[in-house]
Amino acid sequence: MLSGPPPAPSIPDTPSSAPAFSRATPSPSPSILQHSLPHGNFTMLDLELLHSWVIDGAAAFMDYREADVHVFTTTVIQIAFQHPFLMHQILSLGALYLAHVNPQKASLYQHASDNHSAIGITLFQPQIGNMDENNCHACFAFSTHLFLLAWANQDVSKPSTIFFAPTQKTDSETVNIQWVKLHRGAMQLIIQFWSVLEHGPMHVLFDDWIGLHPHREDPVEDSVRPHLDSLAEAWISGSTTMSEKEILFKTLGLLRRIFSMMSFVPQIGNLHIVMAWFSWIPDRFIVMLENKVPEALLIVSYYCVALQKMGHIFWLTGKAENLLKTVVDVLGDGWERWTRWPIEQVLGVDGLKELSVADNQS
Repeated sequence: MLSGPPPAPSIPDTPSSAPAFSRATPSPSPSILQHSLPHGNFTMLDLELLHSWVIDGAAAFMDYREADVHVFTTTVIQIAFQHPFLMHQILSLGALYLAHVNPQKASLYQHASDNHSAIGITLFQPQIGNMDENNCHACFAFSTHLFLLAWANQDVSKPSTIFFAPTQKTDSETVNIQWVKLHRGAMQLIIQFWSVLEHGPMHVLFDDWIGLHPHREDPVEDSVRPHLDSLAEAWISGSTTMSEKEILFKTLGLLRRIFSMMSFVPQIGNLHIVMAWFSWIPDRFIVMLENKVPEALLIVSYYCVALQKMGHIFWLTGKAENLLKTVVDVLGDGWERWTRWPIEQVLGVDGLKELSVADNQS
């Protein structure tokens, strides 16, 4: 699982709208729609994609955590045979993994991944609008993987669109979709079936989270604490409203929890912890990001330090750097006091010098 179990700990804010799936991925080709799993015949390529997921792909995506890999290569596969939208998503992920390990055939596998992803989303939309105890497990599995696909398909040569569209200008091949809203919207619809999910076939994904007290202390490493403590100075005397300041303090507290859990809650994988932040942050914080509020952007830049620790996972390689560069570019001048630490941590000293030179030349 790539997020903590709903409801999110310590915050009441949850997304209020259903996800909008318009043009999230390319339209599926007619041939694949007609001969797709499990209604049509298995193609040799489909079998290759499923095999890659079961043998190596799931482990690579899940950071080789044995319990997670077992769930997503056995339990979820069994569920997927009853729910075509989930099977298509699994095949899409398998194709992405093969594109990574077989770069000479990357275009073939990327095309297959795009098609299966598009079919999956098309089939998923009516399902999540009519969830019940029979399909909620498949919908949950699909939703947790949806955001994973979004991260894996981010082009690090272009500005990150995880939180917002950095500019109003887009080319004909660019889809500016706020992936964080897509993820949170889907997860919101899952919450109403939480009592079923926590005792369902994927319960092992939640077990380590259940006993965590929502109002526990969140100690952090000495190397991190002074930077988190001083970040609030960016908005204490700034122009943000009292309501915005409250949201900033709350979101900073949730970021502190991420750093704390990564250091002191070893029973939960760091990948789960880092991605849980997207389910926890308040809706109003996302609105502030949409409006490019600098203080909110600063918090995201500090989140990049946690995200960068997951850079060894192939689908997250370079993503922290990409997100941080996007945020720093949107921020502009005047925030160097607070951006220095995340830039040093994520981009290194050379990255800090490079950005400083770029600022001086602009």
